[in-house]
Amino acid sequence: MGLTRSYGVVLRVGRLGPRVMHHLLRRIPAGVPVTVLRVPGHPLVIPDERCRVLEGDTVDAAGLAALARDMAVPALLLCSDDGLIALPASPPPASTGVGVVRLLPVIGPLYRLDRADRLDRPEHYFGPVLLPVGALPACVGDAPVPLDRWIGHHVVLRAVGAGLPVANLTAGGLVLPSLAQASGADQHRGRMAARDLLALAGDAQADAFAVLDEAPDDGEDRTRAAKRAIDAALSRLTNRLAAALAPFIPPDQRARPLPPQGRLGILKLDSIGDSVLLTSFLRPLRPWFGGEIGLMAGARVRDLVTRDPRIDRTLLVPVRLPWLAPDEATAWLEATIDQAVAFLQGVDATIIPRLMPDYYLANHIAVLAGVPRRYGLTSPRMPDLTRFNAAFTAMMTDVVTIPAPCHEVEVMGALMRVVSGGGAVPTSSEPRCDIHLDEVDRATAWTTVPPVAGRTLVALGLGASTGRRRWPVDQVVTAARTLAGRHDMMFALLGGTDVAGDAAAIAQALGSRAHNLAGRLDLRKSAAVLERAALYIGNDSGLMHMAAAVAVPVVEISCHPLTAPDNHENAPRRFGPVGVPHRIVRPATPADPACALGCVSRHTAHCITGVSPAEVVAAAETLLASTPLSASLVEYS
Repeated sequence: MGLTRSYGVVLRVGRLGPRVMHHLLRRIPAGVPVTVLRVPGHPLVIPDERCRVLEGDTVDAAGLAALARDMAVPALLLCSDDGLIALPASPPPASTGVGVVRLLPVIGPLYRLDRADRLDRPEHYFGPVLLPVGALPACVGDAPVPLDRWIGHHVVLRAVGAGLPVANLTAGGLVLPSLAQASGADQHRGRMAARDLLALAGDAQADAFAVLDEAPDDGEDRTRAAKRAIDAALSRLTNRLAAALAPFIPPDQRARPLPPQGRLGILKLDSIGDSVLLTSFLRPLRPWFGGEIGLMAGARVRDLVTRDPRIDRTLLVPVRLPWLAPDEATAWLEATIDQAVAFLQGVDATIIPRLMPDYYLANHIAVLAGVPRRYGLTSPRMPDLTRFNAAFTAMMTDVVTIPAPCHEVEVMGALMRVVSGGGAVPTSSEPRCDIHLDEVDRATAWTTVPPVAGRTLVALGLGASTGRRRWPVDQVVTAARTLAGRHDMMFALLGGTDVAGDAAAIAQALGSRAHNLAGRLDLRKSAAVLERAALYIGNDSGLMHMAAAVAVPVVEISCHPLTAPDNHENAPRRFGPVGVPHRIVRPATPADPACALGCVSRHTAHCITGVSPAEVVAAAETLLASTPLSASLVEYS
């Protein structure tokens, strides 16, 4: 049953901008009255005649009851702007049998990732709530409560403490009233946990979360200690409450095959290397899918995707790295949403081929565009997904589960098999990536790096998305000098403008043997230079995947310790070179105990400093000895 006039929506608008709010309000079925509580100063203008706007962001039971009378509805859906994104198509009716319905929210752009480690199960999330007017006094109380993202937590805890039945609703599944079905002892434990949570966090949880917001990420001061204490207490109490509630029953999101025609939208908003790895999905997709394939991607990969013959149309948007502050993320969504929704109009299904947390808000975009089928990926073996992405996953209609850590091209293969129902025929027995180059690209490469008789060309990849993946300059110089002396090599230094200083230092050290191309070439011309090299040596980066895509042997210098697990984003098992001969050089042990699961440094080289120049030289010589020179290098010998 969908929302009818027996419901009213009370929506608190905070940080999300007017464009996003316009698309959010379109998700509320026609005929449902809406009252918007607008934070003072918010620039929202609502042309929807069914909506009325009130200034303010706090409510109490009496105020909500008055709103319900004015809207002539017996029940209210209370939510904040980011919570509305998680609104299912068919919420159940509120009734005397269900005191409160809590909806699984999205860890949207307003959700702090440093809180998510205590909310590592889907049933821990508290989002929008649907409740009858008669439950308002018990669930809201007389004191004004901020109708923000924590209203759901507040209402559910008060409902549990008062003994009201609580139902859990996700995007497609309903859990029956919980404590009402539990044993007497479990009911008592659940109610006590709810009351303890309320006492700890304040009636609206303002005090505890204010401390969490203000606590710095680094440094051993009293604020951080207070954050840790509150974090641990909330985790224990929330676990007690969740244990007393009925088990979480996820919706039926088993992925079903697509028909091989229609309109398909792929949302791939992340980095250069990920866009290269996506080609292992496009290769079998295009021969099987006879309809239109659209790709929404970051502007930085323009050179790679706009001339790919398998893609029928593209939308390129500016995208920063995903580590955004809430205000930056909401500003980006506000600036992007209109063109993204227009691009996805009429699309039958979207595919978000990312086995990582959705920091780029691709799920938000697909939902707000009203795409009926939304494919995505998850894995029970990846903590980042189970902790940070549970609510994003709940927004998908077709979920492909990857049971164990594996390489990204294997993930793409599993996704392709599900989407096609096994009907797609692989282009080769071994997964491969590719880059489509033309003769102009190749001619530019020959003039950019003129051949020198007797010298072997080696490409040095200097950049990476994070500092921890960048091998130090002095070690690059030592390894290159050793190889040049033994094998008469010359080097093409590749990377973006962000490594121009490093490239200049390396070029000065290597003299005439170095061609400093950092910041001078677009991605396609960089790929053409890579194609002419006998070997790539460098960091885990987009350049590394580009080298493999143009069939160049790779020496990867990885920051991921040999003792660290394979389910980390730095793990070569997941993102190493594929389809070409390669060697991966890794630090034997973490630089310190904090890096046991993977290097934790973001901005500076840390664990990767444990890789010695001698190890890199040995890996390069092994590859050169076992791999014949490609045909493009004949003129060098």
